[in-house]
Amino acid sequence: MSTTPSLPDPSEIRTSVRDFLAQLSAELRDLSLKIYNHPELSFQEHFAAATIRAYLETKAGVVVQDSKAKQETPTAFVATFEHLVGEEHEELVSVGFCSEYDALPIGHACGHNLICISGVAAFLTTAFLLRRFHLRGRLTLFGTPGEEGLGGKINMLRAGDFDGIHFAMMLHPGNIDLAYPTYLAAQSLDVEYFGREAHASSAPWDGVNALDAMVCAFNAIAHVRQQLRPTDRVHGVITNGGAAPNIIPAYTSASMMVRALTIGGLKEEVKPKVVACLEGGGKAAGCEFKLTEHPTYYDVNTNPTLTSIYTSELATQLGISLPSPTDQRAISRGSTDIGNVTYACPGIHNVFDIGCAAEIHSVEFLEHAKSEMAHERTLQRVGCLVMVAVGVLTDKAVRDKARKEWEEERVRAVARGVEVRGWE
Repeated sequence: MSTTPSLPDPSEIRTSVRDFLAQLSAELRDLSLKIYNHPELSFQEHFAAATIRAYLETKAGVVVQDSKAKQETPTAFVATFEHLVGEEHEELVSVGFCSEYDALPIGHACGHNLICISGVAAFLTTAFLLRRFHLRGRLTLFGTPGEEGLGGKINMLRAGDFDGIHFAMMLHPGNIDLAYPTYLAAQSLDVEYFGREAHASSAPWDGVNALDAMVCAFNAIAHVRQQLRPTDRVHGVITNGGAAPNIIPAYTSASMMVRALTIGGLKEEVKPKVVACLEGGGKAAGCEFKLTEHPTYYDVNTNPTLTSIYTSELATQLGISLPSPTDQRAISRGSTDIGNVTYACPGIHNVFDIGCAAEIHSVEFLEHAKSEMAHERTLQRVGCLVMVAVGVLTDKAVRDKARKEWEEERVRAVARGVEVRGWE
């Protein structure tokens, strides 16, 4: 027979969550600002990773280790907390939270300093609840670098960091609250063309123009857009267009992103069309062509049961009512590697309003991400996310329903020909 006491009233848990977050607030604010004021690009987040790890190591019962993907993802880490009350034969539910901390070239205009502390706060608060109410469970905080294009979570999935995790969840700041956000499947592509230099005035016929190849490719993509679905996206920048206007360029390069509503649509429809345009540009100009493919980001497979708990908590705790799931899904939020995780286990990736009218990746959002308002709203939504964790940790019916929904979605994905491991 279990020795675990019955769960107290949810209002008592919410009060405990609110009080504990208030105690942590100053520490979390300091952590957020340290990361904000020291922005680091993907896989270069050495200061951020060390700072977060040092903070976690001061917390009782928390064990911090290197990621199994340390060699290819050196700034990743895994923190764990276990509370093994009850009988050994009882199910030990494992819940994972994700923290991100990489920056954009302009700084934390995606609010990853807030994502960082939201994961840390949810992890520590849920750990407190396990002790406070004598609950059984295993918690993991994943330090996931390189979300901005390099797919740190994908490396960690492939290496086995997420093995044994039953549910995964995280939050992302924005200018709106969403529990059913649409995150597109995406892949970054680097293209290079190799031609031959020549004097652009005296002997242009001796050259093979790599810039012509690039322009042909971009023009072809522009024409292909007419046949893409409204949810598909293709965008890119030329990173090297040549050396000087009087020299036929021998080398050009560009970085592209292709996106689609689902991973299947990305692989089967959008990407092949774009790659054909890139190859065609090289052939048209007589240039050698090289394509480098970065990790594929899956669309986010939002779990309805987990989301319903979060949505209910938004209403109960903050008085926030969300539009219908259909209306929420109509709002595209870009792409993220947490999508890959949601194909490996049931998960959610909710967006929360930090009080800034501007969209992410803007200077306005960058400035607001360090504000006291943004900090306070982050902790408010953490209080809602923690209740999702409590739900799966304490209610088998919730776990079974969420798992069934996830397995059914995987079956549908396999029927569409989609690899569902979460990595290529």
